[in-house]
Amino acid sequence: MSSESKKTGKAFVGVSIVIFVSKLLGFARDIVFASIFGTTVLTDAFQVIFSFPSLLFSSVGTALSSVNIPDLTYYINSRTVEERNRYISNLLAQITLGATLLTVVGIIFAPALTRLIAPGLDGEVAHITMILTRIMMPTLLFVSLTYITQGILQVHSHFLLSASISVPFNLLIIFALVFRGEDILLLGYVTTIGWLLQFLIQLPILVKEGYHLFPHIDFTNEHTVNLFKQLVPILMGNSLLQLSLIIDRSFATHLSEGTTSALAFGSNLFVTITSIFIVAMSTVVFPRLSKYSLDRDFAQIQQMLSNIFKIFLFILTPYLLLVVCYHQEIIALVYERGAFTRESTVMTASAFLFYSFAVIGYAGQEIFNRVYYALKKFKIPMTVSIICLALNIILNVCLGETHGIAGISLSTSFALLLYALIMGILVYREIGPFMQKDFFFFALRLCIPLGGMLAIIVLFRQFVSGGLILSFLLPLGLSSLIYLGLSYVGGLNKMLLMKEDSNS
Repeated sequence: MSSESKKTGKAFVGVSIVIFVSKLLGFARDIVFASIFGTTVLTDAFQVIFSFPSLLFSSVGTALSSVNIPDLTYYINSRTVEERNRYISNLLAQITLGATLLTVVGIIFAPALTRLIAPGLDGEVAHITMILTRIMMPTLLFVSLTYITQGILQVHSHFLLSASISVPFNLLIIFALVFRGEDILLLGYVTTIGWLLQFLIQLPILVKEGYHLFPHIDFTNEHTVNLFKQLVPILMGNSLLQLSLIIDRSFATHLSEGTTSALAFGSNLFVTITSIFIVAMSTVVFPRLSKYSLDRDFAQIQQMLSNIFKIFLFILTPYLLLVVCYHQEIIALVYERGAFTRESTVMTASAFLFYSFAVIGYAGQEIFNRVYYALKKFKIPMTVSIICLALNIILNVCLGETHGIAGISLSTSFALLLYALIMGILVYREIGPFMQKDFFFFALRLCIPLGGMLAIIVLFRQFVSGGLILSFLLPLGLSSLIYLGLSYVGGLNKMLLMKEDSNS
């Protein structure tokens, strides 16, 4: 195995650990928030507005970074340091200018924007929601700058730092929640300041890498012009899950009180757990995908995708099995305290269960799209995403009124699953087969540890009863150990190595 392959594997493990810590703090933030606010109409209002920086604006930042990483890779490999610095200074200056203008427009038209994104809220809650919108609009600028600088750090292999910047952000929000309780407006201010902090803590590394941050605007730069042309296609193509979650929460404001909050808590938990691995993987492999794409080395891309989906299958299949069996117990353990009642648990557990079926589509969105972006083909993911997003809206209308939370969350999962299927077929046509006999052989062998895991769960369900420890935590731990043990005995750990040709 080549040294580059070893570096990829080590980077994935390291980034996964850092993201796990970051997500754990985000997890703690949600737990504290839930215990203080529960699933009330005020929580519904905050979750709808919080969706914009956490989902939509983050998607904008991801789209910007997705275009910038291949372009910056080109400047590093083919141009001078001075040209590289001018390109980045120009990019940051134009993003600052554009995002600031959009922020001002958003603040001015906040009443109309609030009615659009939270149509089911009225009275005093609608007024508070409008104020929150104005408070959190500047996050568009801070999120965009944060993701651009993250991408720069990733190109220079500073994966751990780029993955850890949300740690102080989450600590800041937890501090505000603990010491100021139910001050929802203060929480909006703290969220906005937290995003600014995530950008600022990356600047010393940029300076260390020799980047000059003096403003420089050149509207004729070819790569910058193309970046902004490609922004909307990438945003639409890479944001199906995020946009679906925003639409779900907005639609739920028409339903009973707490529905939006339950959807938010359920989807946040799903994204928190799964993104530890999915985002870590896409973060680590994208610079290498960009390199292979520049070289038109499709054989290496095929091998990389095969290894990636083996790892996802190994990690995410047992996750889905545990969620199906213990979704209500998981939500009760995580959230049920303070203002978060038993009724809140039942609602949120339903959302968590059905959102979890989106895990295949989420992985497909992150990985298949990266392949197309590395190949500089941006419109195909956008087209497929728009089709699936329209389907999600239709299903929300059809199933939301009749099946409530389950109908809304299942609609999103179905749309994501369809997206992964279509994109997988299109990637196959683009680069050739990436799931060959070794992948299906791996999947077949994985059935043995999964069967052992399921057997433990069934035995405890049939013969053991008791409190949280005996009925949930003990079988959870034992089934996980059985899964890992049988996987090790079967040699599945060796098949998960991120190996590529030694001549790469």
